[in-house]
Amino acid sequence: MCRVYGFVDEKSEFLEWRLNRKDYKPGAHISPSESRYRLRCEGTLGLTAKQFYDAMQRESVEQTFSDAGMELEYGEVIEIDDGLKPYYFYYLNYDRLGYYGRCEERSRFYASRDEQRQFRHSKQFLDLFNDWDRERAQLWLEQNFPPEKPTEVFRDTGGSLFSSVIRRAKANGDFDRAGAILDYYLPCEHEGGRHEGVKLTAYEFDFVPIVNYGCEGIYIDCYLKGKFDESRRCSLHVGTLKTLRRDLEAAKIMGELCGALMHHASEYVNQNLRRYTPAQELEAEYRQKDAGEAGSHV
Repeated sequence: MCRVYGFVDEKSEFLEWRLNRKDYKPGAHISPSESRYRLRCEGTLGLTAKQFYDAMQRESVEQTFSDAGMELEYGEVIEIDDGLKPYYFYYLNYDRLGYYGRCEERSRFYASRDEQRQFRHSKQFLDLFNDWDRERAQLWLEQNFPPEKPTEVFRDTGGSLFSSVIRRAKANGDFDRAGAILDYYLPCEHEGGRHEGVKLTAYEFDFVPIVNYGCEGIYIDCYLKGKFDESRRCSLHVGTLKTLRRDLEAAKIMGELCGALMHHASEYVNQNLRRYTPAQELEAEYRQKDAGEAGSHV
């Protein structure tokens, strides 16, 4: 029995390409993630796993599957099961990164993706991560695929800024008392609003935690106040923390946490100011530096 596992969705397809195929070199180890695949079709090739492997050294993979009434796409996983043990193969095309099959339009679309600049691929990769994990993905990209131009920046979102502030407060021990009484803390991405995922492209804002009583306890709603992008909005909700307690001691703890979050937000933004610098300032800085270097060679 032969089974072909295709991608769960387009995001899974892109992530698999980004991690395993973009910079693939013959002989390199590939470890596809089960979570990005699902069974697409099955049929009979009439070959054992060894016979299949040997045949693929001489014959066309696509033609073999076409003859068996199955289509095969680049990046998919093939399972050959003899009833005792399954064997898995990862379909690769060494000639060129891209998708080549019966659908010419789809082939052109994915081939054009392969030809995009690295920074665009990196931004698309970064957007696959939720707010809690975005900072770690940013750091990994900056280390492994640093932008080629000074004007290229991996931006934070409001929710990822909130998440980074919480992480810093925890690491510094400033979250311990509140953490013991909190019911939850969530970045704004859980709200599903269309504005909340917008990148922060300006730094003229304050991180403002506001504590208040609600219908079920005490809440801290965190906002950005000022200029944080080019939308002309002056307020953006970025996250919420909640405790079910309503007593005085809980109110004091939540108030203390507000001060800690405000401090860590200021520290984080100042240490990563380039992520929030407007594109026009980055361009002007680059031109000034370029002009200075050119003048020094005259």
